[in-house]
Amino acid sequence: MTFEAVKRKSLVVWLYSLKQWKQLRKYGTVHYLSERLKYAIMYVNDSQLDETLSSLRKLNFVRELEVSYRDDIDMTFKDAIKDRIDPDLKAEEEEEVSFDEFFKDLAQEIVPEAKDKK
Repeated sequence: MTFEAVKRKSLVVWLYSLKQWKQLRKYGTVHYLSERLKYAIMYVNDSQLDETLSSLRKLNFVRELEVSYRDDIDMTFKDAIKDRIDPDLKAEEEEEVSFDEFFKDLAQEIVPEAKDKK
């Protein structure tokens, strides 16, 4: 027995009243229910999407239906910001300074300040 992932689609179901929200469970999985804004987010099998939409539209407590566009959106944001320098690549490009050079530079900066104070 092998596991096969079932393609699902997200629906936003706007409701007139929340009294009958439990009836939505026979059409798919109710993921979230907003009591204040009166909507439900539910997941439906992609193969049964058209049949489910038509049967949900027939319900008298459903005001509006929206199908999620998440599958249609390209979720790779690599080039979303032009001329952006990737911090991971920037770290590789930086040269490592040895401790000896660092302390020599630090000593040169400190010594002239000490002479000026005397």
